[in-house]
Amino acid sequence: MTTGSAADITDRVKRLIPNSWFKWVAPYRDAVIGGIADGASWCYGLIGYARQQTRLFTASGIWLDIFAFDFLGRTLQRAGAQDDAFRALIRATILQERVTRAGMINAVTTLTGKAPTVFEPWNTFDTGAYSGPLGQCGRLGYGVGQGGYGNMNLPGQVFMQVHRGGPSGIPNVGGYGNNAEGYGVGQTEYAGPYVEQSGITNDMIYRAINLTKPTGTTIWTAFT
Repeated sequence: MTTGSAADITDRVKRLIPNSWFKWVAPYRDAVIGGIADGASWCYGLIGYARQQTRLFTASGIWLDIFAFDFLGRTLQRAGAQDDAFRALIRATILQERVTRAGMINAVTTLTGKAPTVFEPWNTFDTGAYSGPLGQCGRLGYGVGQGGYGNMNLPGQVFMQVHRGGPSGIPNVGGYGNNAEGYGVGQTEYAGPYVEQSGITNDMIYRAINLTKPTGTTIWTAFT
């Protein structure tokens, strides 16, 4: 018997009534208690639902939109995202370190589940030094390992390669003109602004970058 169900509440009430008040079978008594128990069971379920909506990890539906508006105003919109994707976007945005390279990387990593590859052509920690053991992520200098070409004429510009975790958009539908699974071949579907999409979209990633990137920088972004 499920806790909080109408049957559970009926049983609890009946156990509080003295046995001598009613016969073993009392249909009128059971009808009255059953009606009250139905309403009480609904209230019990509502209490549990309300409790879930007070926490980001368990909130759902419109309450996630309200949560985002309370903390972030209109800077963050759902844009058709499902609850799990929108929840990840809120987590990546709220209380997030901003206006730093580390904050931007953390935001994208939280959103996609994978750390992006970031390269600043004017930063020697990314480009490495000539034959020297510099550079991030194990990159070495020119002629040794995976050093990159630097360029001091590109100040404030960053090249980011985002490694998207799961698929996004409308799944199992090929593109127009795709020989294997395009228009007229395989699975097809007309899509518009009212067609629900799933996963982490490019627009969600762009918003996370714009909210956390260092001021005055241009982030050139590629997706893999």
